[in-house]
Amino acid sequence: MKKIDPYIFRAYDIRGIYKKNLDEEVMFKIGYVLGKKKESFVVGQDIRASGNKLANALIKGLISTGAKVSHAGRTSYGQVLFAAWHLKKDYSLYVTASHLPSEWNGLKLHYGNGAPLLEEEIKELRDEVMKIKSKIQMSNYSKSNPNVKIQKINIKKKYADYLLDKFSKIKNNNLKIIVDCGNGAMCLSAPDIFKKLGFNVSELYCNIDPSFSGRGSEPTPKTIKTLQQKVKREKANFGVAFDGDGDRAVIIDDKGRYLSGNEVGIILAKNLIKNSKDKKIIITVSCSMAFEKELEPLGAKIIRVPVGYTFIISSCNRHNAVLGIEESNHTVMTQYFLFDDALPVPLKIAEIILEGGKKLSELVDEIKTYPYEEIRFDCSDENKFKVIKKIKKDLLKEYKNVNTIDGIKKNFSFGWILIRVSNTSPIIRLYIEAIDQVKFKQLKEKFSKIIKKEIKKFQ
Repeated sequence: MKKIDPYIFRAYDIRGIYKKNLDEEVMFKIGYVLGKKKESFVVGQDIRASGNKLANALIKGLISTGAKVSHAGRTSYGQVLFAAWHLKKDYSLYVTASHLPSEWNGLKLHYGNGAPLLEEEIKELRDEVMKIKSKIQMSNYSKSNPNVKIQKINIKKKYADYLLDKFSKIKNNNLKIIVDCGNGAMCLSAPDIFKKLGFNVSELYCNIDPSFSGRGSEPTPKTIKTLQQKVKREKANFGVAFDGDGDRAVIIDDKGRYLSGNEVGIILAKNLIKNSKDKKIIITVSCSMAFEKELEPLGAKIIRVPVGYTFIISSCNRHNAVLGIEESNHTVMTQYFLFDDALPVPLKIAEIILEGGKKLSELVDEIKTYPYEEIRFDCSDENKFKVIKKIKKDLLKEYKNVNTIDGIKKNFSFGWILIRVSNTSPIIRLYIEAIDQVKFKQLKEKFSKIIKKEIKKFQ
């Protein structure tokens, strides 16, 4: 029996490289531990080549304990969470590595209402899995265990009908939209729903490909150039690019500009607080200071939380917020779902365009933005926490009033910096924002140098 790598159990979910530190045996044991709760589960997987094998191993682990399992098969993130909520199941388990490359896979764990399992709960799961001493045989327990209940479900139609009802105001809209599914899970639902709502749809990378050969599984400013060109060439109202599993949507405006999560979040927030009694907006510590400057004069109450979709979702529920935003484009609009399905984002953008009569680019230009950047530094999972610990110690000596709610954040009179560990990848991130380019450049040079120096020490 090989030793299980504890680093696959991360702050938000479980992620590893297939056949290196994540395989059927590990997934079976995870299912075995979860199944001992004797509750009901919806299981689904994205379109990765390893998805079926890992999902089947997870299901075998669950049913070996007598747990009740509904299998949604290969589908999108939002549909699995919707299935658990709609069918009143206790948990949803989605086999995915989200935006990571094709050799990766993992597991996202949510309660039936969409609330994610938190870091402490994932650590408890890790500890229970690591305690299993002997190798558990992955046999088909459904033949020998009379208490096993497994049901194949197809939630696609009910999910589509729900969104068609929620966005009935934009039916037959005839807006021109470019839909980039990145060869991922959203190929299975997004184009069809857009067409049913009346959009004039032009598709890009909307054929399933487990290798994500089109532009990769993560839509970044570098990978979505083709989408930007297509939006301008076809004179579309806007474009949307989804990540591998469909929990994030990147929006391209009618001028072909890549919109940050900050810009999209502010556009959504302005509309939502105008039409709701609830004025609370949840944002992460890495989001732009433009949120306060743009939204507080409109009556919004801004609440900042640590980076991570788990914090966004749980905080929206706890504070009865109308919107939750992570600058990486995780978005929760609680009037639709209590989780971060990406599909409502472009649908809401379309609704805002149609209601206001303005182009998306005009809405963007109304927002005062500041020089802002996220910089990524490669650092191994084994070393990244050591590096952050050392930087934190040094900066607490140098500065007063350092925010340590998530990493190290220092606010200056002219801007701010945030240094934090990625909880999903072997990366340290530096976020910078300043009132002008001169101050921005000073912050970038100083803190990039600090991070590079400390990483080098641990190599």
